[in-house]
Formats: sequence, C-alpha cells, structure tokens
Amino acid sequence: MTAMETLLATSFERTFSDFVGYDEITKIKSSLFEQYHITLLSSIKDFAKFELITTQVLGLVGTPLIKKTLDQICKLESKSEHIVEIKDESLKDVILSSFDDDIKKQILNIAFDYPLTLWEIVSRTNIEPRVVSENMAYLILHGLLATIDLEDSEHNKKYYTTIDNFSVKMQDDAFCMYVTINEIANADPLKIIS
Repeated sequence: MTAMETLLATSFERTFSDFVGYDEITKIKSSLFEQYHITLLSSIKDFAKFELITTQVLGLVGTPLIKKTLDQICKLESKSEHIVEIKDESLKDVILSSFDDDIKKQILNIAFDYPLTLWEIVSRTNIEPRVVSENMAYLILHGLLATIDLEDSEHNKKYYTTIDNFSVKMQDDAFCMYVTINEIANADPLKIIS
C-alpha cells in the first residue's frame, strides 16, 4: 500500500461511483468481500486487489474507468519527486483544514519522519490521548495518515504522514494544489531510523 493510494482512496471511491452503476458497485463490493474479506475503501488502499476485482466484474471497461476516475481526482506532475496535482475539491479542503488545525498539524509533523504507533504519537504530544486519537481517526479516514501493514493489529499499527509538503497557487483564475507524496513506507527501515 502506498501513501498515494491512502491519500486518494476516499475521493476515488466517491468519484468512481459517479462512473459505475449501483449494480456494478454492488458486485465489486461483494467480490472484494468474498475473495479478500475487505471493503471497497480498504481495497482502494490495496489497489492491486481493487484493480483485479474491477476488471473481473467490468471486463475491458474496468481499466479505462479507473483511469477516468483518477484523472478527475489528481494528475501526476513529477514521477521522480512524487508530486501530484490534487483536483478533487473536497480533498483540497481536507488537506488545507488539517494543516491549519494545530492538533492535526502536530500529529502530521510527529508522524512525518518514520512510522509510529498511536501510543508513540500520543507520547510525543502534550494533548489528552482521547483528543489525539479522535484527530488521528479523522486523518486516517481522509488519507493523511497511512499504515504500513493493514494486517497489523490495532495496538501495533504504525502510522506515517502521507504528504511531505504541499503548495498552492493560482493558475488562470483557478486554485491549484500540488502535494509531494511521502514514500517513507517504501524506504529501508534502517535508513529511516538512522
């Protein structure tokens, strides 16, 4: 699972539903549950499973619909630097409001350099654990925190920030947002710690 898959998952599920009918979505959800015991949102965070099931259910039109959905949400600007233009307005709002909120921003900064458990993040703040947990749940739901292994139990899952940084600018009277995806989960763990 990559940071980009996690960041885009919620927006992807909503936008994909605009292009695919209710019956097809139901078949995809059923197949995902039957074969992998996961939800549609979980499968988008594990994109290979989502792609496989979508192709099985929709046939040859599955891949073009996935591409069309992705084109509505984002645009890869620089593959070498993992820079993505965010097109989805609700995702832009979530990113801006999270980095504008002191508690959420502190959590994102703490989980930036290397993956940490919930309790490791809590221990690095001066904030009540319940408040940290609630804010982490929001960040996880909206894809700003990712976990390395979906199979880990809740007490030992390690979370990291999905975005290294972001920038905004105006182009042709349009508000554009660019994010640099944090790929620390794919790095050598020994290099992350040292």
